[in-house]
Amino acid sequence: MTFPQPLPATPDLRRLLLFATIWFFAHPLLGQRSNKTPSPITPTILWKISGKDCPRPSYLLGTMHLSDADWLFAYPAVQQVIDNTETILTEAYTTDTTRLPSADVANPLKALPLLSRNQYQLVDSFFVARVGEGITGNAEAETMTVAQLGDAILLTLASQTTGTNGTTKTMDLDLFNRYRQLGRKGDRLDRVAVTAFDSTTIDEARQYLARSLAYIEGSDKPDWNPYHQAGVQQSIVGYKQMRFAYKLDQQPQPEQVSPYFDFVPLNVRNRNWLGKITATIARQPTLIAVGMAHLFYKTGLIVLLRERGYQVEPVLLQSRN
Repeated sequence: MTFPQPLPATPDLRRLLLFATIWFFAHPLLGQRSNKTPSPITPTILWKISGKDCPRPSYLLGTMHLSDADWLFAYPAVQQVIDNTETILTEAYTTDTTRLPSADVANPLKALPLLSRNQYQLVDSFFVARVGEGITGNAEAETMTVAQLGDAILLTLASQTTGTNGTTKTMDLDLFNRYRQLGRKGDRLDRVAVTAFDSTTIDEARQYLARSLAYIEGSDKPDWNPYHQAGVQQSIVGYKQMRFAYKLDQQPQPEQVSPYFDFVPLNVRNRNWLGKITATIARQPTLIAVGMAHLFYKTGLIVLLRERGYQVEPVLLQSRN
């Protein structure tokens, strides 16, 4: 499998198009946001799953996609989890290349003809400012498919940010790569998005483009991130304190919906994941690393797993190395 590598500070549009053709991570992760303050629980982001058909314990880890994982590896308990699990499940990463969607359709839609005049001007000025070359009169840009243009926008933004960015640099990818480095496999929980549009899916293609262009909003600011989340550094500090209240006896109000996952609510995504989670932990000890918000409330993975007969208990993280 080809994994993304950092782009030069000012990549040209030709490099971006080539890079987009091998870019498998089409959608950024979500799920780390929660402004809720439920009743106190053991300060932690790590939960042990045991009982029922688990041959050995598995673990559930709530991540923050705009953080990295270096600080987390300093906890002995986390190292023990990595040592004692054989695979990892994340929202978007997989070592199984056979599960990637085919990019082949008979007549794939080109991106530029689908743009409105205002959208075209936005994209053109964006690439002129970022890479010194726009899309007007650009033969390479004219060949771009809908997905390739979306990836080029996101990769341009990610390549010109420092630190974590929720796309090419994220806590979830750090964890996934740690397992890969150990020679272990991993799989994704969300379905692989279909991004090969043709004349039968023009409306879907335009919607996909609109989401891609939304990344440009606020991208001139130093704290840009694909979720348009303000106060990221403060949120990271709060996350590392691990003083989350999970409200495991309450329903979320309102239900969180992500435009990056076809507007599927968190509770539906959680339920969609259960089949793969339970099948995997029945075969081998597993680390399940997903956005923190997927653990909260009666609709979160903690309660859903308990309802299916598993013991899910908090693991206290302390005494960093």
